[in-house]
Amino acid sequence: MLFKTYRSKSGIDLRKKVIIIGAGISGLSTAALLANEDISVEVFEKSSKVGGRTTSMKFRNHILDNGFHIMPFYKTSAVYQILKKVGIVSRLKLALVDDIVFFQDRKFFKYPRGIIDILKLAIIPFKSRIKLLQILFPMAFLSMEKAEEHDNRKLTEITERLDHSTKSFFDAVCMLAFADIPERVSLGEFMRTMIRANPFKGGTSEFAYPDEGGYDKISEILAQYVQENGNEIKLNSTIKKISVKDNKVIGVIDGNDEFIETDSVVVSYPAYIAIKELFEEDVFDEEFKNRVEKLNKTTSVIETHFCTSKKIDSRQVVFPIGNYTSKGIFFISNITSKVSPPDEHLLMAGTPVPSEYTENPEKIKEISQQMKKEISEIYPDFEKSLLWDRPMAWKLVEAVVKEPGLVWKQKMPHEIKKIKGLYFVGDSTISYGIGTDSAAHSSMLCHPKIMQQLK
Repeated sequence: MLFKTYRSKSGIDLRKKVIIIGAGISGLSTAALLANEDISVEVFEKSSKVGGRTTSMKFRNHILDNGFHIMPFYKTSAVYQILKKVGIVSRLKLALVDDIVFFQDRKFFKYPRGIIDILKLAIIPFKSRIKLLQILFPMAFLSMEKAEEHDNRKLTEITERLDHSTKSFFDAVCMLAFADIPERVSLGEFMRTMIRANPFKGGTSEFAYPDEGGYDKISEILAQYVQENGNEIKLNSTIKKISVKDNKVIGVIDGNDEFIETDSVVVSYPAYIAIKELFEEDVFDEEFKNRVEKLNKTTSVIETHFCTSKKIDSRQVVFPIGNYTSKGIFFISNITSKVSPPDEHLLMAGTPVPSEYTENPEKIKEISQQMKKEISEIYPDFEKSLLWDRPMAWKLVEAVVKEPGLVWKQKMPHEIKKIKGLYFVGDSTISYGIGTDSAAHSSMLCHPKIMQQLK
């Protein structure tokens, strides 16, 4: 007699389904890890495509990202590790981002990747290089646990003792590593970055970007894997409420007011937003709500894409040091030519701004024009070759991964002990790294907790 099995390879009832809200990096990473264990998932995404804050779009036959994204630490990154774990890493063709320089006093200086490079770094005086090494070298050999002890301290506690040249160098490094200024970076998070970049501890300082163009290619590959395993990703679909009864998740109410029964729900967008939108007011107490609301700290940026008819630089990334509005210039078509049509070239300049600037068209235009002027000063052929420019402003760029007192284990927990079957993932939850790396890392940390409950 043949008996139909209802158990996964992990011994879990296959008739159980996990609902995941959001198809960004964290939601799809979670879905892929569960699908790899034969767990049924259903992903709801309110937008018309996957990717979340890494969504890309086509504009005049160029692929434009929603901000500049990059895969830090390359093969040791959380994103890469998840793709490897589920067996699809070969699907993501990556272009290395390794031609990174600083610009100061009309000269370009190579981004240092190790001790020897720092000793050769002519951008700062030799005595300052030695002092810098005395600060950075011990950090790189700390343990992650030791770095946690410094999570409440500001990075400026060590940089304020440095000379002007070295401080300016630190500003540029923070833009590369955190897309922010040292004043808003936790010393503990900076230390973790040093540890993860240390090759003697299995780390790397390499960066990568999808060779096919568009950072949302990562999400597309994860989504494809989830669907191949018989799971559904519902686009243009919302969840209105998560239903909780007797301290247990019992289901969700979708955008059509239909009740979907489930005892496991994963929320993959900022917890401080989800708690206000998805639950009845009495589900969480005020103390918990206030704790989560502290994570509602974001960085805002203005970025402008520029298209030129000629290649004005062969480098990939340039960080101007000094009194520049442009904190980073990214030659995206130098990373991969596939983002642009033949004979056209794509670059982007960006800078952090006060959040109110993002809602002021005049400010956006003013800052974009200033960045255009600065690029023209660095590259005299720029304006003559400029075909078009497209300014953009982003308000929601996570800052919780780096601010003192709001990093690593001080962030939102993945599960609420009082509510069985409810999970949170994303860069506002416990994780380290920045952006997509943090979001994927949160999924890796949350996955065992979900599996334990399902069993």
